[in-house]
Amino acid sequence: MIPAQMMMPMHGYDGGVPTASMHASASAGYDQYIQAQAQARGASASRSGGGRHARYQHHNTPPSASSSHNAYAHYGGRGRGGGYNATYGGRGQKKKVSAPKPPPNPDKQIKRCVNTGETSRAFECFANAMAWYRHQMAYGVFVRAHGDPATTCPMGIDNATYTKLMTALVKETHADHASEVARAMAEFGLKMSAKKFTEILQSIPCRTKSKEALALVDACCRGTVVGDVSTSGGVLEFGDVATAAYYTKNVRLLVMEFCEESNQIMDRIKKRSPRSLEQAGTCALELVAKPSKLKGGRLCLSTRPELDKPNTLTRMSCLKALDANDGKRGVQVGDSILVRRYQPPAEPEPEPEKESVTDIAEKSELKATAAAFVPRPKAPTPLAAPETPMEEYEGVIEIVPYTLNELHIKLDHGDVMDLRGDDWRIDRLANRITYTRQLESLYELLEPKDPNKKAVCNTHPVFRQILTAGFQRPAKELMDELTAAIGTLNVRAEGDEVATNESPPEPRYVTYDVPPWEPGCEMVDRDAVPALCQGTINPTGDLSLPGPYDRVVDNVTRMHNLNNSQRDAMKAALERRLTLIQGPPGTGKTHTSVAIVRGMLEIGHGPVLCTSDSNTAVDNMVEGLAKAGVQVIRLGRPEAVRPDLARYQIENAIPPGATKHEAYEAQLRAVRYAQAVCATCSGSGSDFLDRINFSAVMLDEASQVTEPMSLVPLANGCQQLVLVGDHKQLPPTVVSREAELAGMTLSLFDRLIRAGVKPYLLDTQFRMHPAISYFPSLSFYKGMVKSGTPAAMRPAPKGFNWPIPAVPIAFCPTPADAMEANDNLSYSNKQEAESVMTVLVGLLQAGELRPCHIGIVTPYAAQVKLIRSLLRSRGVRTGIDKETGEAGIEVSSVDGYQGREKELMIVSTVRANNLNTIGFVADARRCNVTLTRARRGVIVVGHMSTLARDRRTWGPWVQWVQKSGLTVGVKGRPEDIKAVCAIDADTTSGPAQRLVPPPRGLVPKGMR
Repeated sequence: MIPAQMMMPMHGYDGGVPTASMHASASAGYDQYIQAQAQARGASASRSGGGRHARYQHHNTPPSASSSHNAYAHYGGRGRGGGYNATYGGRGQKKKVSAPKPPPNPDKQIKRCVNTGETSRAFECFANAMAWYRHQMAYGVFVRAHGDPATTCPMGIDNATYTKLMTALVKETHADHASEVARAMAEFGLKMSAKKFTEILQSIPCRTKSKEALALVDACCRGTVVGDVSTSGGVLEFGDVATAAYYTKNVRLLVMEFCEESNQIMDRIKKRSPRSLEQAGTCALELVAKPSKLKGGRLCLSTRPELDKPNTLTRMSCLKALDANDGKRGVQVGDSILVRRYQPPAEPEPEPEKESVTDIAEKSELKATAAAFVPRPKAPTPLAAPETPMEEYEGVIEIVPYTLNELHIKLDHGDVMDLRGDDWRIDRLANRITYTRQLESLYELLEPKDPNKKAVCNTHPVFRQILTAGFQRPAKELMDELTAAIGTLNVRAEGDEVATNESPPEPRYVTYDVPPWEPGCEMVDRDAVPALCQGTINPTGDLSLPGPYDRVVDNVTRMHNLNNSQRDAMKAALERRLTLIQGPPGTGKTHTSVAIVRGMLEIGHGPVLCTSDSNTAVDNMVEGLAKAGVQVIRLGRPEAVRPDLARYQIENAIPPGATKHEAYEAQLRAVRYAQAVCATCSGSGSDFLDRINFSAVMLDEASQVTEPMSLVPLANGCQQLVLVGDHKQLPPTVVSREAELAGMTLSLFDRLIRAGVKPYLLDTQFRMHPAISYFPSLSFYKGMVKSGTPAAMRPAPKGFNWPIPAVPIAFCPTPADAMEANDNLSYSNKQEAESVMTVLVGLLQAGELRPCHIGIVTPYAAQVKLIRSLLRSRGVRTGIDKETGEAGIEVSSVDGYQGREKELMIVSTVRANNLNTIGFVADARRCNVTLTRARRGVIVVGHMSTLARDRRTWGPWVQWVQKSGLTVGVKGRPEDIKAVCAIDADTTSGPAQRLVPPPRGLVPKGMR
C-alpha cells in the first residue's frame, strides 16, 4: 500500500521547464512532499528558537530571489534566531544548507523494489528522484545522469522502469499514482507502446475508481482525447492522429463502463450479507487456502471436510449452480473473483449496565485531568509510514475439478504463499474477459504490427481506414458531431427519470500535423467512408470489378424463397467489402442472414464467422443454418446454449478418453472443417480462435452492439463484413451514465449510417397482422415497410372483447386516479397491474392460447416484479415447468423482448401522473419494440391523459386508436374505422406462410 503521506496529487508542473511559480506554490505535488521532509528535519531547530516561517522558506522562495535568501537559514538556525532577518526570527547564526543529494541509482532501486513487491518504496524512490530533479532545475545546477535521452529521463530512470512502476501501481489499485508516473514520462518526452499500455489497462483491478482510471488514460493519451483534456503531448506512440484519437475515445469508454460495472458489484458485495450472496451463487464462504499442487503458481481454495467424513470435502456452494437447473449462473472458469478473509458476523455484545450520574461525572473529570498531561503524538514522516499488508486479492479461476469442491486461481497480484489457512471467501466480480478482449482487439486493429514489426492482425487495412475516418479533425469538431449523433438524451433505461438534455463539456483541443501511418493506408475523411464500403470483391478477395455472382444469387434466392429486398441485400453482401442491412421487426433478418452465409460458402468464403452480442441471437443463427444444411459449430458455455442445439457444440467433437492436447486438436479440426462458426462477439475473441482466420464475418443485431464490442470479431482476419441490425430499435445497453453521455450507445451500425453509408432495407414484414405493423411503419420507417402476411392468417385471439373484432389492437384506459408509484429506483402502478390481470383472465379462460403464447411487457423493473407476484398469487406459472419443460407467461422489460415475438402481447405503460410526463417511455426506439412483438394481437393498458400528452410517440398512437375506434369504451370516426378495417397485406411474396392454430391449453388454477 502507498503510505498515506504520499497519497497526494503531484500536479505542480506542466510538462515544461520548472518555473518560479511552480516553486512558489505550496500546494504543488512534489514540493509538498519535500516540504514535509523539510519540516521533519527542521523540527528540532524550530523548537530551539527558529522562526516558524524559516522551515518553509526553502521551497517557497523563488530562484530569482536574492542570494542571501536562497541558501541560508531555510530550515532553522542555531540558538534563538534562525531567520534571515528580524521579521522571521531573532539573531541567530546563518546556516548554509547544501542541496539535496542525488538519489543513488534510482533506476536500479525502483526495479528492485517492484520485483520484491515493495511498490510503495518503489514509488518513494521515484518521488525522491523527481524532487532532486526539481531542486536542481530550480537553482540551475542540474547535471544530467548517464543514459540515452530518448529512452532515459534526466535522473537515469529508463523507459522500461517507468512502465514497470506504472504497471505495479495499477495492479495495486493506485491508478492515481500511476498517472503521476505517466505525467513524468510525458514531461521528459519518453514514449510507451500502445501494446504495453493496453496490457496495463487490462490489469486494472475491479476496485479501481473510474475517475482515477480515466486520469491515467488522459495522462498517457493527452492531446488525442475527445473529452475535456487541457494538455498536449501524450506518452503513447501512434502512427497518425486519427488512430490515436480513435484509440483514446474507445479506451475511455471501455474504462468508464468496466469501472462502473465493477463499482456497482463492489457496492452490492458491501451492502448485502455474505449468506445472501452465497445463496445467489456469487459467493463462497469459509474456504481453506493453500498453494495449488498443479503447475503454474496457482492458489487452491477448497471447502472444509464433512463432519462425519474427514477425508471428504463438501461441495462448494457457488459451484452447485453449474449442474442445477435453478437459473443461477454460479461461478465458472474464467470468472474474475475477489479473494479475502472471511469474518463471520460478531455476536451481539451484552448491553452495559447503566451508570449513575455521579460515576459519569467522576470518569469525565479523570479523563480531562489525564489528557492535560499526555503529550500529543508526533506525525510520522512520509518515509516512516509502515507497509500495510495486502488483505484483498483479485484473480481468475482457471481450473474447477469435477468434484466441485475446490478452485484453482491465478492471482493478478500478490504472492500465493501469503494466502494460507482457513476462513477465506471469494466473490464474483465484473466480467474481465470481455473487457480485456475488447481492448486487445482495439489495439490489434489499429496497430496491426507490434514494435518488432511482426504482423499480429490479418484484417484488411481498409477497415482501419473506415473506423478511424474523420478522427484526424480537431477534438471540438468531433465532440460537436458526437453530441449531434447521440442527441438530447432524455432516454435512459430503468429508473432514471431525470431528463438528460445536457451535452458533454466543451473540450479544449489542439490541431495536429502528423505524417500518415503507412503508404496505402493514409488517413481519410469521413466523406470517403461510403466509397470504401462500396469497394467490390471478386472471388479472390481483391478490390476490383464485381465477380460473377449472378448465378449464385439466383440459386440462393430460389433455395430460400427470398423477396426482392432480401435478394438485393444478399447480392450486395456478397460483392461489397462492408454491407449494412436494416431489418425492421418481422422482416426476416435471420432468414436473410442464413441466405447470405449460403451464398458466401458457394463463392468460397468459408468458414464464415457468425456472431452477435446475445446468446439468443446466436442460437437463432445456429438453428437457421442447421435447417439450411450448413455444417455449423457453436462456441460458448454449455449452459448458455439452448438444449435442443447442444449437438452443435464444439465439445461434441472431442473423442472419449482424449487427452488435453488431443481434445484441443480435435476442436481445432472441427472449426477448420466447419462451414460456419457461431459465437457471441466476446466468444469470437477467445484464444482458441487465434490460429484461425475468418475472411467473412456476419454480425447479427449489430445495432445492439457497442462499437468496441463490434471490433472483437473483426480482429480475426476479416476481409468482408456484413452488419445486420436496425438502428430504429433499442440501442446497446450501457451501465455507465458517463459512458452513455460520451457516446458508447452509438453502435458501429448507427455511426456508419450517419457517415453516409446507405443500408439495404428489408421492406416486407411477415410477423404481424397488417394492422399491427401499420402505425410503426408510418411512424418509424416513413411507410416503407410493407406487410406480406394477409390479415386472415392472423385472426384475433378469443377471450377478449376487441373493439373491432377484425382488428386485433386494443387500448384499455385505466381510471383517472390510477396513479404511478415511485420508489426512487423504479416505477410501478398497482391499479394498472390489476387491469392487466383482468385482461389475462379472459384470455386464459378462453383456452385458445397457452400461457407460453402470451407475453407481458413493461418498461420498468418494479412493474415486472409486481405483475409476477400477482401472477404467482393466482397460481399462474411465469417460469419453466421442471416436469414438462413448458414455459409459462413471460413478463419482461422492453429490453428483454428485443428480437422476440409472441402470439399476443399485453403492454403495461405504467406512467400516470398529473405532470403528464412519461420519461424514457417516450423514446421512439423503445415504443417501436413494444408495439411490434405480437403476431396476432396487442393490448395496451395505460393512462390515457398521460400518454396522450406525449408528442413524440405515444400521443400520436393514442390519437390514432381513438379515431380508429380501437379504444375500449370510445367510439371512433366512421371513416377512420373503415380505413383501419381495410388494412391488409401489401404483397404476398416471400417465405411461405401457413396458418397453424395454437393448441388449446388448460386454464391455470385461480384463473377459472
